[in-house]
Amino acid sequence: MKKYLLIILMLLCQCAAFGQGRVYTKKARLEDFPSRTTRVVLTGQEVFDAILKEEISSRWMISPYEFCTVSDYTRERYTDLYYFIRFTFDADFTYMTLSKGGDPDAENQLKQGFDAVSIPIAPAEMGGGDELLYLPAYIDIMQTFISKAMESDRVAYRGLKALTSKIIGPVYSDPAAAAAAFNNAEKFANVKVEIGSSSSNRKYELVFTTDTHELRSIKKK
Repeated sequence: MKKYLLIILMLLCQCAAFGQGRVYTKKARLEDFPSRTTRVVLTGQEVFDAILKEEISSRWMISPYEFCTVSDYTRERYTDLYYFIRFTFDADFTYMTLSKGGDPDAENQLKQGFDAVSIPIAPAEMGGGDELLYLPAYIDIMQTFISKAMESDRVAYRGLKALTSKIIGPVYSDPAAAAAAFNNAEKFANVKVEIGSSSSNRKYELVFTTDTHELRSIKKK
């Protein structure tokens, strides 16, 4: 059965490629990432931007990067010369999103923009503090995802859940204890971060290691 499903999928891709131009997988669309500049879009919030600059400057290693304003992003988002790290929102949550710039109507799919990954970091209104405390982990998780997505379509399509693995060691869920363990980079330990919306009963639950910032679990409840 799996063999027949694969054949059908291949035929559908070939039909799409014939009718609309060549179709590329997400992995293929990310192949230019290391050679492109990643533009980090500042929020205009002085404290947040200062910490963001510091953490990106000390942690970002997988592509060239530079900082830009929201106006810069608005002007340049339709060019395929850049990737962007920006903060996006829905009704309940704030996300740190990495997107590829590009024209959504471009015939060549490699020149079309798309969101590669979004990490929930705070409620929509932000300001709770966890988004700043755990920013180093979110940056490292994003780098890990992109690095693996460039190598595997399974990761690229499955998203952050593709990074999860068995939880080993203690899990700190009390906010004060979790913050202390994270700040001390306690070895073989984990923190559980709950990101709840004040406008609904939706929430995200993330578990990641305190020293290496490996994502162990992500759940939406």
